[in-house]
Amino acid sequence: MVKRSTLVLFLIVIIFVMLLGNFRTYLVLGASDLPTFQSGDKVIINRSAYDVTFPFTSLKIMALRKPGRGDMVLCNFPAKHNQDYWLKRVIGIPGDTIVIRKNRIYINQKPLRYEVIEKDGFGLPEDEAVGDILAIESGMGLNHTVAIPNSENIISNFGPLVVRDDHYFVLGDNRANSLDSRFLGSVSRNEIYGKYLFRIYRKEQ
Repeated sequence: MVKRSTLVLFLIVIIFVMLLGNFRTYLVLGASDLPTFQSGDKVIINRSAYDVTFPFTSLKIMALRKPGRGDMVLCNFPAKHNQDYWLKRVIGIPGDTIVIRKNRIYINQKPLRYEVIEKDGFGLPEDEAVGDILAIESGMGLNHTVAIPNSENIISNFGPLVVRDDHYFVLGDNRANSLDSRFLGSVSRNEIYGKYLFRIYRKEQ
């Protein structure tokens, strides 16, 4: 007969391994999510935020919940299907109609709000392409800081696009310098692997 203390210890070890395997550290590369992240930042991703997965793998066992607007997710694009992961923010969920006009986003015909803020204090790197304006983008469950261009360019206007079932429209927070759903299409639910929790290291400028 297995002793009760042995069984408890075994369960503790299993839980510890699962937690250790599902909270992972990732290194941010590139400027696509400035000012939220800078290249060289280290972040913690919860790999079990949306699915039960085998520890230390991307193999999903069971779905838990759906990503929501505003979530910063670890994902992969079908058009860029490789071993690289991307950190992008969920803007549109299944059924949403997304329109971008003059760098401003409309979700289901409702405009998001933009409150311009000063760049001072963000410690943004001078050698990276950052949008001309920093603003708090809010509405429809969203509330985060983005960098947007002050003038129109080829990606200042987009849509309308209806997000397909089981797909998500994701963007980088640095709208003038991000490869995202505007170029690569919506991300399948199966290509979302976790949710950003917090930053553990910021590279000194």
